[in-house]
Amino acid sequence: MADTPIRDRYDAFFKVDFSPLLRQDQPQGAAERSAYADEFAAHALGQIDKKLGRLIELMEQGAMKS
Repeated sequence: MADTPIRDRYDAFFKVDFSPLLRQDQPQGAAERSAYADEFAAHALGQIDKKLGRLIELMEQGAMKS
C-alpha cells in the first residue's frame, strides 16, 4: 500500500492519550482545535467498535457451544 508511512504515523499519533494540539509559533483557531478533537474521538470510537464487535463474536460462539 502506498500510504503505509502515513498510516503508520497516524497509528502512532492515535496510540497516545489525547492532548490539545498546542503550537506556540502558530496559534490555532477553534475550528482547527475542534477538528483535531473530532478526529481523535472518531478514532477512539472506531477502536471501541472493533473491541465490542469482537466481544459479541466471542459471546455468540459461547452461546452456540452451550
